This record gives sequence, C-alpha cells and structure tokens, in this order.
Amino acid sequence: MVLISVIIPVYNSEYYISACIESLLAQSLSSCEFIFINDGSTDGSERILESYKKTDSRIVLIHQENKGVSAARNAGIKIAKGDYVGFVDADDTITLDYFEHLFHNAITFKADVVFTSLTQEQEGLWTTINFPFLENQILDREYIQKNILPYMISEDGLNSVCTKLIKREIISHNTLLFPLGMALGEDGFFSRQVISYANNVMYVPFCGYRYRAVTGSATRNLLQKDYFSKDLEIYHLDYKSELQINLSDGEINSLKNIRLLDKVYSNVMIYFSNNNGLTFLKKYQYVRKMLYHKELEVLWKSSSAKDFSNRGVFQKIMLICMQYKLLIPIFILVKYSNFRNRYIL
Repeated sequence: MVLISVIIPVYNSEYYISACIESLLAQSLSSCEFIFINDGSTDGSERILESYKKTDSRIVLIHQENKGVSAARNAGIKIAKGDYVGFVDADDTITLDYFEHLFHNAITFKADVVFTSLTQEQEGLWTTINFPFLENQILDREYIQKNILPYMISEDGLNSVCTKLIKREIISHNTLLFPLGMALGEDGFFSRQVISYANNVMYVPFCGYRYRAVTGSATRNLLQKDYFSKDLEIYHLDYKSELQINLSDGEINSLKNIRLLDKVYSNVMIYFSNNNGLTFLKKYQYVRKMLYHKELEVLWKSSSAKDFSNRGVFQKIMLICMQYKLLIPIFILVKYSNFRNRYIL
C-alpha cells in the first residue's frame, strides 16, 4: 500500500541528486513511492538514477525528452498511486522524519493539505521562513478565504509545492496540473489552486525541508531571463477563473498591486546589486525601462501602492525614489545596502 507518492523532477542534477535520493530512501515512513522524472538530462543524472533504482523497489523512474519542470511534475502526478502527494526538488534534501511528520498530521486531523515552514541554505548560511497563520490546527475554508489565499496573491512565500503534502483526491477530482509554458511562477499557480480547492489545511511550523540555493544560478538566470516580464505575466493572471475565491475584483487588484510593487523593489535590488554579472549600463537600462513601464504608472495611482506604512525606513525611501524614478539615488541606496549587509555578515 502506497501512502505517499513523492514526485521529483530531475534535470542535470548529478552533483546533488545522490544526497536527495539518500534523504528520500532514509524516510522513517516506508510506505512511499519515489517518482523520479528524468527530464532529458545530458549529464550523469540518468546513470545515477538507474543505479539507485536497482537497489530500491520504491523508486519509479520515468525518462522523457526535456519538457520543463511543469511537464515533468505532471507526468509524475498522472501515475501517482499514494493517498497523498508530495514534491521534492532534485538539489534539495529532507530530514528523515519529514513525510512521516506531515502524514501523521494529515491523518490525525483529516487535513486535505499540510504545509510547513521552509529552511533555506545559501553559501553556508541557513534561514527559516515561517508564515503568519494559526499553527498546528485545522484551518477551514473561511480561514483559507480570509487569510491564506490573500497572502498567496500578495506574497511569494507560500508558493513552493515542496513544503506541502496534498491529498491526491484534491488533485485528481479537480484535474489540477502544473501550467505549461509559464517560465516563472508555476509553483505558485499550482499551490494556489490546491489551497483554493481544499476543504481545510493545516500549518505545521516544522523545518524538515532543506532548500538549496545553488550558488551562481541566480546570476545565470539574471542574464538570460527578463524577470519583470514574468512578474507582469503573473500580475495579469485571472484569479477569479483560476481559483475558488470569494474576494471582490477590487480586493484582488489591491493584493496584486502589492505583489507587483514588492517584485519591482526586489528586482531593483537584484539588478543594481554587486557582482551580478551585468555592467552598470545594462543595470541602469534595465531598471530604467522597468520603472518607466506603463503598468507601473497605473500602479502608482492605486491606494495600495501609496500605502508604505507597513514598510521599514529603508524600503520606504526606496519606494519613494522608485515612484519618482530617481535612478541615481536608487543605485546609491542599493550600494549602501550591499555594503551594510556585507559589513554585518
């Protein structure tokens, strides 16, 4: 009997996949199947996966042409047999009691979805991301509608599917799949749908998932991808048709404005930061193009964009400079922030 199907998409992860597999096979809850989807890897990932498959019958291995992470996860969903479904990324690891802990809570409290805090490692430093929800108790549809879905529209923190254990019936009954062709935000899209269809959820502030921020990947993505255009794509999602949600159009637009503003702020910090592989001219041109975009002109006129009361002093100053497109002061502020953070570390 399979209690949990764990879906792991793999693409060129030979340096990290063994640690990931070892953490899965060591799970204290043994009634799991581990569905690895080799998404057209060109390195040694396939060899490693085949080697482990010979040693443990719980491993299910799919090979497919490179189609992207959404298609890989969808392939895993279609063959999953477990009562619950979980996700792990190939360069991450989990503690040995991770799925047992989540499953115990799901069964004990009859929860459709159990989600946890997130532990993130970058360059040897560990940080924990917690969420502002009631802990260790069932959260019903009213709570989901009033607290969790608004948070998921305005914030990115709860997007990851890897910190969730989901009753498979929620996915199959509502034909939920990851969106194809979405270059950024596919996790959030799927997670929002799952939460909106759930009858209840449970937040357990348990740090069993260890996300690895691979050094250097952010720089490569920065040079290859236009993050602001991807943020706009998410901004224009039709949440009314995407989700089972009770919010009004005005409430949804206000939440979307908050998110886009925060993403622009983050993009400014990233593109103007030190050692990101861009020349000053390229940094300046990108940030200028972003701040002068017509979407932001509309956003600044909204009441939600003008309310900086819940921001820190530094961010308030940055947002004011962004609003009036003061690029040189913005650049100086980011340089100061980089220097301050390095000094504190």
